Amino acid sequence: MDRAPAELRPYPLPPRAIPSRMDTAVIRLNPTASADDVDFVRVGTDGVPIEHARMQPALLPRATRLVAVWPAEHHALFALQLPAVAPARLHSALTGALEERLLDDPAGQHLAAGPRDADGTLKLACACDLETLRDALHRLAAAAREADAVVPECALIEPGEAWLQALDARRVRLLWRSADGEAGWLHADVAGDAPPLAATRLRCAPALRALAARWWTMAIDDGDDSALLARAATSAWNLRQFELAPQAAAQRAMLVLREALATPAWRRVGVLVVALLMVQLVGLEALALQLHARRHRLETELRSAASHALPGEPAILDAALQMHRALDNARARAGAPGSGSLETLLGAAAQVLPPTRDIRAIVYHPGALQLEVGAAAAQSAALRCPALGLHCVSEGATLRLGVEP
Repeated sequence: MDRAPAELRPYPLPPRAIPSRMDTAVIRLNPTASADDVDFVRVGTDGVPIEHARMQPALLPRATRLVAVWPAEHHALFALQLPAVAPARLHSALTGALEERLLDDPAGQHLAAGPRDADGTLKLACACDLETLRDALHRLAAAAREADAVVPECALIEPGEAWLQALDARRVRLLWRSADGEAGWLHADVAGDAPPLAATRLRCAPALRALAARWWTMAIDDGDDSALLARAATSAWNLRQFELAPQAAAQRAMLVLREALATPAWRRVGVLVVALLMVQLVGLEALALQLHARRHRLETELRSAASHALPGEPAILDAALQMHRALDNARARAGAPGSGSLETLLGAAAQVLPPTRDIRAIVYHPGALQLEVGAAAAQSAALRCPALGLHCVSEGATLRLGVEP
């Protein structure tokens, strides 16, 4: 049977859904831990692929936004009609709408809402295995990278479009989306006499599977899938919802800081900072030892002076207190007022209080004087007392004076 070749038409990239001021790194996540390298496409701010390669996640460019693509074989897109609901009820609404359409237990599935319409209506949702996607994101985080968004691969194809892709020289994969947005995929082996295949696009037709079956045995123009991955840079989809939501900004900043500090240059800076801190600690310890020795020497000199001034004292335990008591005893024997007498405290009060201040009440106890002089006068007098060797406390309108030992 003759096989007329179908017309290949270039399909334009979708309009930019998320404007970006920086380049975007797009990778295809590995569902299994066996593969180390990932497909990588760097997309410029205009949405055009700049670089296409395979590399390890740890080697991805740092100064870019990172978007991950979840393979079509590990998720399903569902068309639905869900009115606008509050974010707190969205997960329950998705579970209720998709529960009978899922082949697996909903408890083990990760459900994510697609882009909303202007009125908040939700028409598309995605379901995938929760643990598989979570493990892939954890492996990416272990490589010191975190995806800002995860886009389902089927969502990169516009409704009514199909993508025929060569997995290797003898196997192809067909992705397609229906008019309502639901997606599907097929793997097939190419006939042994067919030339190697590369990636291309073709329009959907009512008999898509039959058309694809005809194309699987024909050569297709050379190409790659970088244009398909590049669409993820401007996609409005993001599977990082609910339990897979991105880390908080502070946590991401700490992760970036930890990456920077792990570089050799920053390690040398860290060693230098630690060395400077050690030098500072040694210097402070030496200064503290000097001050302690000086204090001990001054206390020894004070006790020696007190011993010479008080030859009758059996031992000098508190030189300042013992000298103060000795001076009070000497004043008492000479008939002079002591430091805690009423005359001395009244004289001190006259020096710290304003001369025109009226004193409403006086209460005296040995070594302490209490005056009612008003709140403002009591506060200002308490500030002048330390210079005269007095211990003063202002409590409201009351000023309490005493002699410091």
